[in-house]
Amino acid sequence: MSVLAAFARCCRRWLGGAALAVCTVHPACAQAPVTEEALEAAYLHKFPGFVDWPADAFRTGDSPIVIGVAGAPRVLDELNKVARGRLVLNRPVEARAVNTADLPPDLRVLFIGRDAAVDVKRLVDEARRAHMLVVTDLVDGLKTGATIDFVQVDGRLRFEASLVAARRADLRLSSKLLSVAARVVEETP
Repeated sequence: MSVLAAFARCCRRWLGGAALAVCTVHPACAQAPVTEEALEAAYLHKFPGFVDWPADAFRTGDSPIVIGVAGAPRVLDELNKVARGRLVLNRPVEARAVNTADLPPDLRVLFIGRDAAVDVKRLVDEARRAHMLVVTDLVDGLKTGATIDFVQVDGRLRFEASLVAARRADLRLSSKLLSVAARVVEETP
């Protein structure tokens, strides 16, 4: 099985579990399609496990991986469902809404949604200095300095990755993650 297939199967398993939980409460939901926001949340939950973080990224050995979401409340709702009770790198995952005016220092991942696009350049610069993995779903998100950007390829949600942005944030992306990216940018876009 390819790495992409394994990654996709894992995301579907999470989403399937979430869908199963909803459908046991409301049977009419059985035919509901998986939303783009749910897929983005599943990816956001998995991405930190494919990053080599700097030694000082976490205060303690059991500090949570904190994922901040700016400008995408529906993604935040889905991420809270996905992350509940699950570990990544043997750490709990916390998702929270972030104010675009001030990023909390304990964030490890920052997702910048379409509603926060006006602040993207400033957010990326601030996040880079704090060694955060920056993910967007913006058109040309990698050109803004993001490390990962969600894109549509043949009607499916995929992602692109920038090695330049990762290096600037002092992060290393795993070869497994890069092997399933729709595109890997090795130079400044």
